[in-house]
Amino acid sequence: MAMELSLHKAWPRLLRRMQNRSSNYDPNEDRELVIASRTWFCLYLFEHQLSYGTGRPAILKDDESIYQCRLLLQHPLSIEDDMRLVSTVELMAIRERVHNKLSPFDGPVDELTFAVIDEADTDFRNWYKTWDEAFSQKYEDAAFYRQSLQIQQVHAELFHNATALRGINGPEDVQKMPKAQRELAIRSIKVARQGLDITVNSPSYSEGMKYAVHYTHATATFAASFLLRLARLFPNDCDTLEIKNQVERLATMMSYIPGKRYAITLQLMLKRAKKRKATSTSRSPNISREAPRTIPMAIEQPSSIHDSFSPTYDPSFSSPEAVHQMQMGMVPQYGTDAETIWRGFEMSSNEQLPFWITDQSLGGNTFSQQGMDAFLLPPDYRAPQIW
Repeated sequence: MAMELSLHKAWPRLLRRMQNRSSNYDPNEDRELVIASRTWFCLYLFEHQLSYGTGRPAILKDDESIYQCRLLLQHPLSIEDDMRLVSTVELMAIRERVHNKLSPFDGPVDELTFAVIDEADTDFRNWYKTWDEAFSQKYEDAAFYRQSLQIQQVHAELFHNATALRGINGPEDVQKMPKAQRELAIRSIKVARQGLDITVNSPSYSEGMKYAVHYTHATATFAASFLLRLARLFPNDCDTLEIKNQVERLATMMSYIPGKRYAITLQLMLKRAKKRKATSTSRSPNISREAPRTIPMAIEQPSSIHDSFSPTYDPSFSSPEAVHQMQMGMVPQYGTDAETIWRGFEMSSNEQLPFWITDQSLGGNTFSQQGMDAFLLPPDYRAPQIW
């Protein structure tokens, strides 16, 4: 319908008007074009979010309909929220190009794959640096916006890294991994840890999760699920106990916002992990047992997402509402449902478990076919009968 209404032509027309202003140019005459352009940018964004969420190819493309979209911010009718919209559209356009270079996903992972990932990492860091500076200059208190940028970069990088790790279906594959793929896996652990730290430990971002859209909840759950799988396969390269504790905090957070499906997904994975005592207690002897320390992010020099933390990072933070309810002995809402589902799988072997509850495979064909949905409890899932 949007294309039938020619919304895809709105921005090119508006851009031409902005570039060819006459002496009697009246920006108010552009109102309909501005609205149509903004609507099209939103559609492009949502289309690609759905694509990465479900695995289906995106229909809308990175073409002249979004080309130089940041120039919308220079129009007199631009509104404050346009900066967040345009920055996200630019990131999604980068992701589209990366996704296309990495396809097809049924082929082997080779040196070209890792070259694309390295190039994408540079593009993501440059995107973050550009927009981090822009938001820092625009807002006196830009903590939430900067954290949002970090989270977007983390999830973009992690998603595309996952496509390059798709051939890892168990510990035996880890032993045969080429050096570049192993390094990518270790880097992905660090990236996912940082995203999880911001999500559960930043007061401003955690508060914002209550009002976040479905895609934000889904990407946070995907990152946590993928991190649990990486920790399972690389226990000597991370603190598995700390990771599980952080994921459990995310599951608790999800249970108090409209994210029950995501809370149950993570709870079931944690139950599966606890069934293996050796895994649940393993940790690298090189990992310090000291409590995590706050590492502030330098505002004047935005650095790589790999070594910077949220400017309001607070490891001791948790939702006051959640703390109060747990102190009162109240069980999160997802508890009963998670228990019911788990009883149906408790005695199942790993081969019999659906992909979203296991923590051994990094995705394989399931991920390329279903996107992030492969890592989530199906929305229409019904627990199996056990009698």
